[in-house]
Amino acid sequence: MAVDRLSGRVREFASYLDALLARLDPRGGWNGVFWQRDPDGMRACLDGREVPPWDVVEALLEDLGALYGPAAAGAERERARALHAAAVTAYDARPGARDALADRLDVMLREQRYAAERHAGLSRRLSTPVPGDQADALRLDLAWAHDDHTRATSRCAELRARLEALDRRTGSGGGSAAGGLRGAGESGAGRGVGGESGAGLPVGRPHVAAPDAAVRPSRAVPPAAPRPRAAVAPRGGPPRRRAARFGPLGARS
Repeated sequence: MAVDRLSGRVREFASYLDALLARLDPRGGWNGVFWQRDPDGMRACLDGREVPPWDVVEALLEDLGALYGPAAAGAERERARALHAAAVTAYDARPGARDALADRLDVMLREQRYAAERHAGLSRRLSTPVPGDQADALRLDLAWAHDDHTRATSRCAELRARLEALDRRTGSGGGSAAGGLRGAGESGAGRGVGGESGAGLPVGRPHVAAPDAAVRPSRAVPPAAPRPRAAVAPRGGPPRRRAARFGPLGARS
């Protein structure tokens, strides 16, 4: 497949992403969260230098549904999925892509383990009496830890799927993408916050239970907007450590 055709598929998705973002609130919902957490990663995707993880695209479609209704998001999902899949295939056809994907999986497995440990620690602290203001701050951090773990788990699954697809296309046997890559089997995958596991999940954000009502933050969209499924953007800004942050699939540790 010609290099210009491959890069064209990435450019086509970048153009689609740019048009999607133009319909969203740049400071609200998940779109605002992603721009706050990793503006460089967002710009790289809009420039066609990176392809965002599917969970990011899915969250942006949730923003679209919150602003324009579920039908609008539903109408976009199939096209977004097809363009994203084509862009990922093209992006992964570059020389050295397998090593880069394996490195990113290592980083994201560490992010997943850190988020699980942080969630467990915050849960323990909330199980003991704490002053009201501290409890509110802990609940917010807990909600972010839950989202960080959910996204890290999703991205581990997506990276494994990309590695397996690349091996099928190239006929290489570069190792087990499910657990044989650079110590991947030693990660915290499988001891998820809500019972989810990094292994064997479909590409995209996994379906997990929403946090308890006591810790579920309100959406960063108008209250009258229909609320999508469990993915909610906690108010109050991201935590100081940007675990499982958006960007080139956790390329920065």
